[in-house]
Amino acid sequence: MIRRSDIDVCELLLKIDNNNYMEKCALFIWGVLIYALSFSVFFSSHDIVTGGSTGLSIIINSVFGIDMSLFVFIFSVVMLIVCYFTLGKYHTMKSVFGVILLPIFMKFTSIFNMFIDLDHVSLFLVSFYGGVFMGLGNGIIVRSGFSVGGFQTLYQICYKYLGLSIGKSSLIINGIVVLISVYFFGINNMLYALVALYISAVVSDKVVLETSTSKTFFIVTKKYKDINEYIVDILGHGATIMDARGGYKNEKEKILMCNVPTRKYYHTKEVIQNIDSDAFFVITDTYEIYGGV
Repeated sequence: MIRRSDIDVCELLLKIDNNNYMEKCALFIWGVLIYALSFSVFFSSHDIVTGGSTGLSIIINSVFGIDMSLFVFIFSVVMLIVCYFTLGKYHTMKSVFGVILLPIFMKFTSIFNMFIDLDHVSLFLVSFYGGVFMGLGNGIIVRSGFSVGGFQTLYQICYKYLGLSIGKSSLIINGIVVLISVYFFGINNMLYALVALYISAVVSDKVVLETSTSKTFFIVTKKYKDINEYIVDILGHGATIMDARGGYKNEKEKILMCNVPTRKYYHTKEVIQNIDSDAFFVITDTYEIYGGV
């Protein structure tokens, strides 16, 4: 068993997040604005539930008449408190900005419905272009390194306490929300929601976040315990540590291999370089993975 390292991973990550902070904030604001625009113009006005707290807000608004942006804010604040006690300070601080910003932009972009009338446009086109904008917004948010909180906290909790991967947690939780929407809006809207989700995923992964959905890292480092702690405890992914021997100096070394989602690629690379500036690592696109958890 690999012992826990002496490094304070949380403090290191906060230090990394402060690099180019204003640039990341600007990127995040644009991402949230585009995401909110896609929700207000394309999805909420047509009762297309694509999951997440925004999708759930459409159902809540239909049943109880509660303002969608207000519901998202209340839900996100509750999840922010839960996040602090279950996941710690780092995850909480990454979400505070988004928890405040998303509801504000949802309310602001709802004004566009007064000027943009899509009632006579095909639902397929609404779902398609809504998916494009949602994927673009999601991708930019991910590139910024921030989070809008909400369901993202649930995914992390499921990983930490139930052992479910982030991807599986997302699929299960959002799947439940989308299935519930069938009762209120019919199967027709659910099928269009699936179209939007697929288009969104393609735009996020292929256009904004490089070509593949995940990256494999091969890292040669003397600080493999510190890097392993970040990958396992913070990212929530597994890693394999292998014995190796350098071909030039013939010295024993450790190679750490891990696979991370492309959306975590930039942050992971930055963390590795901050933990060990002398680390040598190779990153490859990964298209299929078999086995494991």
